Amino acid sequence: MLCGRRGLRAAFFLGRGLNTRQRRSLGFSDGKTPCHATLTETLRVIDASALADIFGAACPVEDGDARHVRTDGKTMRATKDGDGNATHVLSAFCAGLQSVLGHEASRGKGMEIPGALNLLERLDLKGKIVTGDAIFCQKSITAKIVEKGGDYVFPVKDNQKTLRENIQTAFNEPVFPPDHLRGRT
Repeated sequence: MLCGRRGLRAAFFLGRGLNTRQRRSLGFSDGKTPCHATLTETLRVIDASALADIFGAACPVEDGDARHVRTDGKTMRATKDGDGNATHVLSAFCAGLQSVLGHEASRGKGMEIPGALNLLERLDLKGKIVTGDAIFCQKSITAKIVEKGGDYVFPVKDNQKTLRENIQTAFNEPVFPPDHLRGRT
């Protein structure tokens, strides 16, 4: 699947098309790759979340490109239940690695904050910069990122009026008056 194959049958044919040296380097000591049925049964018992966490922990790139982690949520089509709630998936993506570091599912749009906290808890954020939409600009999320050794950049919109006003004030007025205004020269 990681090589762009769609379905286990295509993955099976990819494995059969490898030469003996390639098969052995993948750990098939007898030089034979698993059959289609073995691939199917193996994937049925693998914990998808644990596998995603393992792939997310693999960070072969050590330069600045691997520092940026982008979070975003999407509603999956054709997943509405009887109450009209659709499955919403939150993902963390690292462009430098060209890899999704993790996923978290929630039931319905607007439920991203608890999902984001669960996802961030599983990720190694030390030295990373996390970005996302304004919905992630929450105290609980930013505190979790800092707690795990990361930094963040989130936009602030008018739905957080007080925070937006505080930011504007901080950039418009000096926090501490200059020395000449305190009577010092």
